[in-house]
Amino acid sequence: MSKLEDSHNDDQRDSKEGASDHDQEINSIISKLSEQLQEPLLKSSIRMVIIISLVHNKRLSFTELSKLTFSGKGSLSNHISKLEERGLLKTYYAFSVSGPRLMLTITDSGMRVYNDYANLLKKIFL
Repeated sequence: MSKLEDSHNDDQRDSKEGASDHDQEINSIISKLSEQLQEPLLKSSIRMVIIISLVHNKRLSFTELSKLTFSGKGSLSNHISKLEERGLLKTYYAFSVSGPRLMLTITDSGMRVYNDYANLLKKIFL
């Protein structure tokens, strides 16, 4: 076997080992993502949309969030209550010309949940 063939075989072996390491890393990330999504609170796609919406908008009214999530009042109220109980968002009333409005903001804990989720997705797709 020539030196060129030996070199080519070594390159193929290195490439396979590198792909294997990369695959293992991706599988580890996917496993962490799966574990995070097993959290009962985060199994709901609407709750994830609420968190993502609040991260990117800083604060939203109940009405605005209802439009973003395509959720009815009862369902959205239920999701908000669960997220608030866990400390991922805060609600408060703001007074406007048309009366009091329920407002929502993300908490530091909510930001951590979002960042963990986003970072895992970035690692998978980049």
